[in-house]
Amino acid sequence: MPTIFVNVLVLALAFGNACADDNNKDAVEVVDDAKADTPDSPGDEDEQPGQDDSVQPVGEWGKFFDKRDWSDDGKRRVVILHTNDLHSFVSGLGPLADYSPDAENEDGTIGGFARIASLIDRERNDPRPSSSVLVVDAGDFTFGTAYAYLARTLGLELKLMEALGFDATTFGNHEMDWGPAGTASVVEAGLTSDSKLKIVASNLVFDEEDPADDVLAALMGTKVLPHHTITMDNGIKVGIFGLLGTNALKLAPHAAPVTVASPAKAAQEVVDHLREVEKCDFIVGLSHGGVGEGDIPGEDEEIAGRLKNVDVLITGHSHTLMKEAKMYGTTLVVQAGNYGQHLGNLVMVETEDGFELESWETILVDDSIPGKPEILGIVAEAEAQLADTMFKGLGYGYNTPIATTDFDLPTVEFSESGLGDFVADAVRAVTNKYDPKGPIQVVFEANGVIRDGIKKGKTGEIRVGDLIQILPLGLGPDGELGYPMLAFYLTPAEIKLGLEVIVGVAPLIGADSFFLQVSGLKFEYNKNGGLLDMVTKVWLGDEETGYEETPLDTSKANNQLIRCAANLYIAQMLSVVGSYGIEITIKDENGDPIENLGEAIVDMDPEKGGIQELKLWRTLIDHVKSLPAKDGELPKIPERYNGPLGRMIRK
Repeated sequence: MPTIFVNVLVLALAFGNACADDNNKDAVEVVDDAKADTPDSPGDEDEQPGQDDSVQPVGEWGKFFDKRDWSDDGKRRVVILHTNDLHSFVSGLGPLADYSPDAENEDGTIGGFARIASLIDRERNDPRPSSSVLVVDAGDFTFGTAYAYLARTLGLELKLMEALGFDATTFGNHEMDWGPAGTASVVEAGLTSDSKLKIVASNLVFDEEDPADDVLAALMGTKVLPHHTITMDNGIKVGIFGLLGTNALKLAPHAAPVTVASPAKAAQEVVDHLREVEKCDFIVGLSHGGVGEGDIPGEDEEIAGRLKNVDVLITGHSHTLMKEAKMYGTTLVVQAGNYGQHLGNLVMVETEDGFELESWETILVDDSIPGKPEILGIVAEAEAQLADTMFKGLGYGYNTPIATTDFDLPTVEFSESGLGDFVADAVRAVTNKYDPKGPIQVVFEANGVIRDGIKKGKTGEIRVGDLIQILPLGLGPDGELGYPMLAFYLTPAEIKLGLEVIVGVAPLIGADSFFLQVSGLKFEYNKNGGLLDMVTKVWLGDEETGYEETPLDTSKANNQLIRCAANLYIAQMLSVVGSYGIEITIKDENGDPIENLGEAIVDMDPEKGGIQELKLWRTLIDHVKSLPAKDGELPKIPERYNGPLGRMIRK
């Protein structure tokens, strides 16, 4: 069984000078431009250190760091290495049991911060003559794995990005999920006054009357900048701005009272300042608004088309692995997928008229790339921190084997899936265990919170961390990682409306995030029906105990109350789907509306003071632990989930 740290010492020796850490070079002098800037736009400027010429290819992966046979045409270039939507995927995407960043070509895991670090080092330490390397990220660097638990206390993701050599990042909607005070904690824990890494946020708007965002607002101009400039070692002065898209912010209800100004308008004001006052030669935008699919442009593409004097817009949010760089107006737009599975490599060459695209590619971050030992060491320390915090007293840790599988359970957009059925069943089973007013008859789970699938890999072994990254999102009123589970009552008519979201509304608006997986019922629908009138029959029950023969009466005249469960995210998104004529009100046992969602949170231990929130991620782990197992073996995912169970029947 591969162990991540077995060969770290050997690998560290192999790296030697071949992977000289760019962050250990001479300290960069940081100049605060606040006094020279516009009153409401403090900025910051760095000088980029020169390249390290001591690189020598050595060790097992020596060829990876071999000097390349560059030609020198005398032209200056900016090489931009970029990521987006890293989502705390520190150890890559793949079964944890397989991950072997300290050994070559042994696993199918894609990504991993240690491997990205090696790619960055190679580019920084062996640049083409007259080229300089800029490393940036377009937001959503947190929330996605158990490591996000350490964001506010350890600042793990930001510290890792600093160690990797990133120059700048911006806030995505998931950074705002922490709430203003929590976001400020992430920044304070992750960055120091000497950090080379800068967070650039150009369109955040703070509420002057509400003190809830004061602690984050206080960081503007110090650790969070409206713009940033870097003078590259080839003399090119680069200006950087950052944007949070309006649609992305709608998915972050905890961001209040922080709002955003018009991204295009705010960006243009900053760009004009960078060009006219800072005299920047090259402008890069980091925008978390997303690109569209097919012929329908996303918010970032619309922003790019409106901007003037911007060379490149590095975009995030939509998790799109673009096949080619695209020009909108005079702005080039690129995005490199998600989770650090690819590293974008954009080369812009200087011409008489400015800069133009020379090349762009996305580099697959696979096991042919060595994992940098220093980064593996930071990750090892972080895993130990998780054992003492998130998993304390639970009897397991991040890398604890917990189950096995004989097949993959992939995520599937706009469709029922074996994974979705399994997750929804797990949520119903475990919520039932803790709900004193149960049984829970119906569970809704959103694709938007099912972030990853289950992969068989080489061994079929599933570890705790693998399960958490399936349901990693959210924050409860207790301030701890994970959406809490809510138990409440709905009428049959409201349950039908929830099903109409699945077959009608979610596909109509192109929002897979709102596509729901279900447990405790099956239903029949006709796609030829009108919007909100496609569901024709609903049966309560499940595959193990059987379904009721008589369909549920879903007429508005039926005032029956049915016990249901969903996570806090779904409850908060009711206001979004409400704009499509969907009125669903969660109720108590008397049929009265529950105004305070906190009153519906499932308490794991009512004997203790306060509410011990049942977290979404806990439901999956607890359910898997309860599955049948042979003596001396781990539980196994039931074969029936090797594909959808047929709960959504199209007629």
